[in-house]
Amino acid sequence: MAKQANFDLGYSVIDDGDKRHIKFRGDGLPWIAYVIIPIVFLALSPLLLTAAWIVPVVIIGGTSVLAYLSFQPQSFTLSATAIIKSGRDYDLAKISEVLIDNPMDKEVSVAGQPAVIIGGTGIAGASIAATSMMANAASSAVLAGNMAISRSAAKRRFRVRIRYGAKVVTLARNLKHDRAVAIFQLLTKP
Repeated sequence: MAKQANFDLGYSVIDDGDKRHIKFRGDGLPWIAYVIIPIVFLALSPLLLTAAWIVPVVIIGGTSVLAYLSFQPQSFTLSATAIIKSGRDYDLAKISEVLIDNPMDKEVSVAGQPAVIIGGTGIAGASIAATSMMANAASSAVLAGNMAISRSAAKRRFRVRIRYGAKVVTLARNLKHDRAVAIFQLLTKP
């Protein structure tokens, strides 16, 4: 016997007379962020004891705020004549299109210079060569990690937006593609 499949709209609808309140959550951080962010925080923690303490505080604080915002509940309201978002009414007759976009869904390209290892003979030259190779390997690892985070984050950065005159208004952000499509269909199906 087959089990009944779960049916998830991707959002919840609360009817309030002639208005429908649409509520949903952002899809949060990509899995790679849970690996990379703690490593970066640990790497920055020794700077807290130096004169450059402000750098890790700003980076850690900014990252924490962005992570918090990516999980926050979002909502908008549909009425017979308007979409209401953040206390503003957008007249349905003046909305020219509903669109889904992704600001991070672009091809990632990395440009770099060829590695040049400077060194010489003897202990001093060998240590300079080893240091150069380690710095090159570290920068390559950082670039590879950044590309992995960008590709993974792009999967959770879809937005549902409306074009209202010359302005584009974001109704939903930080969504996976499937949830963005579900909200898009809610807005476009009669």
